[in-house]
Amino acid sequence: MKKVIKLSFAASLATLSLSASDTDLQSKINSLEAQIKEIKAVQAKSNDAIEERVDKIETSTMTDKIDFGLDFRTRVDNFEAKDASGDKTSSKNVWSNRLRLNMNSDIADDMKFTGRLSMYKNWSDTGSSYLYSSMDPMQGRRPSDSGVFVERAYIDWTAISGLVPVTFTIGRQPSSDGPSHQFKDNTVRKATYSALSFDGAADGIVATANLQKVTGVKDMALRIGYGKGYQDDTTYTYVGDASAIKDTNVLGAFLDSGLGIDGSLLQLSVVGATDVVSNTTNSSGANTNTNIGDVILYTAMLEFTNLSNSGLDLFAHYAISQSKPNGVTSNQATPYGDYPMGLLTNTPGDTEQKDGHAFWLGTRYTMPIESMKNPKIGVEYNQGSKNWFSFTQGSNSLTNKLATRGSAVEVYYIQPINRYASLRFGAEMIDYEYVGSGYQIGTPMSVSDMGGATLDKLNNFYLLFNLIY
Repeated sequence: MKKVIKLSFAASLATLSLSASDTDLQSKINSLEAQIKEIKAVQAKSNDAIEERVDKIETSTMTDKIDFGLDFRTRVDNFEAKDASGDKTSSKNVWSNRLRLNMNSDIADDMKFTGRLSMYKNWSDTGSSYLYSSMDPMQGRRPSDSGVFVERAYIDWTAISGLVPVTFTIGRQPSSDGPSHQFKDNTVRKATYSALSFDGAADGIVATANLQKVTGVKDMALRIGYGKGYQDDTTYTYVGDASAIKDTNVLGAFLDSGLGIDGSLLQLSVVGATDVVSNTTNSSGANTNTNIGDVILYTAMLEFTNLSNSGLDLFAHYAISQSKPNGVTSNQATPYGDYPMGLLTNTPGDTEQKDGHAFWLGTRYTMPIESMKNPKIGVEYNQGSKNWFSFTQGSNSLTNKLATRGSAVEVYYIQPINRYASLRFGAEMIDYEYVGSGYQIGTPMSVSDMGGATLDKLNNFYLLFNLIY
């Protein structure tokens, strides 16, 4: 392009030298300026085209490395509560937005990356009233401000191939929205572990041995996992201090297996957490966190998806929790002052094991009405005993219904809009029999014995729009 300008300029000078009058000279100058402007315009247009092609190449290079997916939800909830004295309260027309950006990347034949960035907030809320959203399992899982959290970020590395391939899952695990939430959420299965016992963000390492080839059983796999429920990253300041809080170590084993029926899955698991932390403050606002004992969860899960191509989905979960307090209590702030509380106990020095159990049943049916894009209806029921305790504090549900010490019923209707978007209408009805559902501190007292303002029943009627693309 520069050569073109130089040649044009030289030619114009030659022409000027042959001119016979000033008028002709001015005419040639004007012609020269016009030519230069035209050449600059052509050059600028060429540069813009080159830059646009470079931008497209750079964008393509990035998207070729990482595939992005969109998950967006807007929801309105209407809560109605009744306490043990019969008084009723409500919180209606509560709107929220949830945004998830899903990421996938094939690093190599034996290694891939998966991630999820999440924002979840109530409309016009700064997150100041949701203090628990700062706790690790709840980040991106409960309403907060408009900040984006890394809810998942892990590498799947098939380090051993052959008859029994072994894959290591390293990082922030796929431990939230587990089975059987996929039916109500109208998605494919999004996580590994029964949502009755565990739901929330978690960091760890899981080794999965694929047993399909060696056993001939479809979907058979054995998983061994290790993680932290709490990690004291300031322990170097407490060297030799016996009062320092110990890490909460989590170890689990999971056996998955198909049952010879398309869409079937059985999972048996045991998960233990040692040195569970109290996460408490006293009435003076001082942090009184301490280790209060150990918890073991035994869980069995059974799922049937589109059973015999009937459009019917079925699932059942059953779990046993064994909470073993270590006799240590911490002063927990209550309306009546500081009160000593341990792992499911109020008795100082108590080391007696507290056994609890829960089950969760559900079904969904896809109606063969093509003119309505095959809507779905579903119903779920769960029930938990007095000492039932699970690690579901990071549930995406504000009611955390699966932690209920009592019973809960949910019914819903899903209306597809297109292949990516749908509407869901639903109702949750929870009847609490014991206080402290989902909380590990203090003896679960009977609602009727507590009386007064103790929460007895909670209903929620909701509508949501969901888009997964």
